[in-house]
This record gives sequence, C-alpha cells and structure tokens, in this order.
Amino acid sequence: MSLTDIQSNALMAIGPCRIASLSLVALSHQPADADEPSGSSRAQKLSTARIETAFGMLSEGLDAQLEAANHQLPPELDDQRQACIRVLEPLHAAVTSGSGTVLSRIGAIPKVAELCLEQLEPTVSRFLEDLVQHLGDAERSREAKRSGDMLEAVRNAEAVGRNIRLIAFNASIEAARIGDQGKGFAVIATEIRGLADRTQSLLTEIAGFMRA
Repeated sequence: MSLTDIQSNALMAIGPCRIASLSLVALSHQPADADEPSGSSRAQKLSTARIETAFGMLSEGLDAQLEAANHQLPPELDDQRQACIRVLEPLHAAVTSGSGTVLSRIGAIPKVAELCLEQLEPTVSRFLEDLVQHLGDAERSREAKRSGDMLEAVRNAEAVGRNIRLIAFNASIEAARIGDQGKGFAVIATEIRGLADRTQSLLTEIAGFMRA
C-alpha cells in the first residue's frame, strides 16, 4: 500500500465524522415525542457508523497502515492525531455504549454542539489538511529515491556491460593469436560482445526514459 493510498483511506474514513457529529446533535434535539421518520433513522445509523469508522482509523487503523508502509508520522502530526481522538472520544463513547438511546446519550454530552463545532471540526480538518500535505510530500520523496536507485542500478549495469564487452574483445584477440585452435572460442567471444553491445544499448534507452 502506497502513502497515497493511505492518504485516501484516511480522508474517506475520518473526514465524514465532522458532518456526522453535527447530524447526531441535530437529531438529538428533536422532540422526544415526535414520530421518528425513516430518514432520521437512516441518518442516525449512518452518522453512528461514520463516528465509529473515524475513531477506529484514528486510534488504530492509521497506525497499522503506516506501519505496513514502513512510515511513521512526525511527532507534531501524531500529536494532532491524538487531539482528534480526544475530541471524538465523547461522541464515540455515546454511540457505542451506555444506557438509553444513542440520541439521548449524545444530548447528554456537556456542550455537545460547541464540542462539534468549535473543537471537533477545526481539529479534524487541520489534521487531515496537514496529513495530506505530509503524506504527499513523503510519497514524492519516495518516488524520487526509487527513481534515483533505479538510475544507479542502470548505471552499474552499463558499467558491467562495458566490462563484458572489453573482456570479449580481449578474448577475440587472444583467440586470433592462437590460430585455428582458437576459432571456436573467437566465435563465442564475438557473440558475447554482440550481446553486451545490445544490452548496453537497451540500458541506455531505459536510462533515457527514466531521466525524461
């Protein structure tokens, strides 16, 4: 999994929790004796699932994906992740456990509207913005390093090809000195030199594509 894939996964998993939290707050302020429209029920389930998904990605999923990609967030960005977990935690606790209904537990969170609008939304938005920037830069750095490593490998292979060609050329000279007994070896040396020439041409072409 590339860092770009992780970036997309994080955005899809974490981003929707902002609107989901506000949706749950709005639903929790509906009159208790009002008939629950089917749309409200679907909105509650969807918003609840989004809160759980975001909390899971922030607390475990993102770390696991980054570890699999051999990458680690810098300390300041990880501090932002922890801040997101803290502001999302009351909502996550309300949608996953406790007595009463989910909406009653949401409504019981102290200053829940302020929590969602003034803390959760800016904290999560800033984290996602910085995460996207960081992972994008890191992926570009990885691509540059991979390209550099590949070019270095091509240069090494070109050097090997030149050495093989030189060895084959020297072998042809030695075979010519031997005379008739070296004719068979001379043919082999010529073939090796031809293969070395074609390989070096191919490597030069590949290097040209990579430098373009």
